[in-house]
Amino acid sequence: MFSTTVLASAFAATATALAGDASTLLAGWAGLPAPGSAGLPAQMSPRGFLVHTLNGLYFGFILFMIAAGLTIIFGVLGILNLTHGELYAFGAYTTVTVMGFLVGLIPPPTDPATQLLFVAVVVLGAILAAAIVLPLGVIIESVFVRQVYDRHEVYQLLLTFGLLFVLIDTIKLFWGTLPRNVGAVYRGVNAIPTTELVGFSYPSYQVFVMFIGLIVFAVLVWFFDRTKTGRIVRATAINREMSTAIGVSTNRVFTLVFGMGAFFAGFAGAMFIGGPAATDLEMGLNPLVLSFVIIVIGGLGSLQGAFVAAILVGVVSRWMTAVYPPAELAAPFLIMIIVLLVKPEGLFGTWGEIE
Repeated sequence: MFSTTVLASAFAATATALAGDASTLLAGWAGLPAPGSAGLPAQMSPRGFLVHTLNGLYFGFILFMIAAGLTIIFGVLGILNLTHGELYAFGAYTTVTVMGFLVGLIPPPTDPATQLLFVAVVVLGAILAAAIVLPLGVIIESVFVRQVYDRHEVYQLLLTFGLLFVLIDTIKLFWGTLPRNVGAVYRGVNAIPTTELVGFSYPSYQVFVMFIGLIVFAVLVWFFDRTKTGRIVRATAINREMSTAIGVSTNRVFTLVFGMGAFFAGFAGAMFIGGPAATDLEMGLNPLVLSFVIIVIGGLGSLQGAFVAAILVGVVSRWMTAVYPPAELAAPFLIMIIVLLVKPEGLFGTWGEIE
């Protein structure tokens, strides 16, 4: 099992590799305006505060959907999956193809019936894109990761780090190097009134993503608490030897867990690329680092912790864009440091058990 020190060293090394324009690192990949742009007011007025908070919630829900898969994999397998960010990117690129095709088959959302159809197609496209990423995760686990379960953590890190670059080259092979997006999805969902009904203008797509994020969280909690398969996964996370003794196939459980992690990474990529953003070959690296931060803040292996930490990181980082933009990048790491000093096990402090 990884220690917090090993985990911190891993994402610190990755963060160093990502050194660049700190002022746009978080805003850029989340599809939100960068600090100092026209979209962000200089003063935190009441309306500006509300907009920043909503942006933070949107950012946080996307972070949660990414970190949820990493939390599941780490909580059960004890593997720090460095390919997770590229599975997220693979989901985004796949969505460009799948959703671009599906949206072209239906009429624009101009009335309640076509609006409902449009949203249903967007959800279907995201699920299909994530379903395509799922077998990729299964292959990574069964062919590669399974061979290093009993070896030192360094081998696991090196293996997944190498696979990260293989996935980047695979994306380059299929989709090339040019940025891609599905602007029709963002425009279509924004044509559906949401906050306008209460006299406030805010993009409907961001509201849609928040709603989907809540559903994802509820489904995951229900799965692990209420279903037989979910309880088997939790039991395996708590005590692998005992689970094996009562007839549970740990290999199948591990493959299922890795596949689930890949699915939610791909789904997060689908939700991201449907917004005001475009793909790029390095889009998986930044959320990977922030996912590490989130699982440390929330508690290693805790879904509730990942949810609370993602929302906290999202909202605080958005607030920083108005209060003190240079602190935007540092804010998540500062939160992590404070939590590690006050409660080293994380906010929900769960080791080796999904709860």
